[in-house]
Amino acid sequence: MAREIKRPEIRKNEIIDAAQKFFFQKGYEQTSIQDIIDALGIAKGTFYHYFFSKIDLLDQLIDRTTSEICSSLKPILNMDMNAIEKFNKFFQALTVVSMQNIDVFLVTFKVMFRDENTIIRVKMYRRMVDKNTPLFSSIIEQGIKEGVFNNPYPNDAAELLMQIGANLDETIGRLILHENETLKHLAKIMVQKIKLYLDAMERILGAPKDSLRVYILDDYEEMAKMFYKKLRDKEDV
Repeated sequence: MAREIKRPEIRKNEIIDAAQKFFFQKGYEQTSIQDIIDALGIAKGTFYHYFFSKIDLLDQLIDRTTSEICSSLKPILNMDMNAIEKFNKFFQALTVVSMQNIDVFLVTFKVMFRDENTIIRVKMYRRMVDKNTPLFSSIIEQGIKEGVFNNPYPNDAAELLMQIGANLDETIGRLILHENETLKHLAKIMVQKIKLYLDAMERILGAPKDSLRVYILDDYEEMAKMFYKKLRDKEDV
């Protein structure tokens, strides 16, 4: 039987989609290139036409995922807003995405925090920092010009905030997945960590106190309830 010929971008994305499924189900280390080839019914040469190795495939999967997230946030840079409004809008948009795609995020949390997927998690965070830093830096530069931020190193400040944010995400992710975590404690710790991050943001940027509202705390309390309920499959939380 003749093999189906597909456009390069379609075939490449099919391979990435299959890899994502295997990486999530089996873990990166436990997935072989042969697993992916067999699942798609393609020749080994087809795989190596698009990817040099499994690590190259992982890099391109992470790049595609982070690019999709960043693309959804870029329009905020061109909105008619001052820097603080843009900063708040940027982070609040991420919260909305999380709330709208809670089932996807739950699967991602479960997979990303497996020991065998440590390499995926580290690479994902690094790629997010690299891609979002220029966006943050642009907003910080605008804030410096407007006189609302007081930090002479916008790019370094943006990268530092992204790194702290990645650490916050990991802390919250581990809390959400902890089997013995109570809803009350989960919501309390999430809000506490977010308040600490807000304070760090304002100090690093030299922004007026209480000017940043990048997280809507009521939304995060509601998100904690949603995560808790779905993970534990309870009707009443």
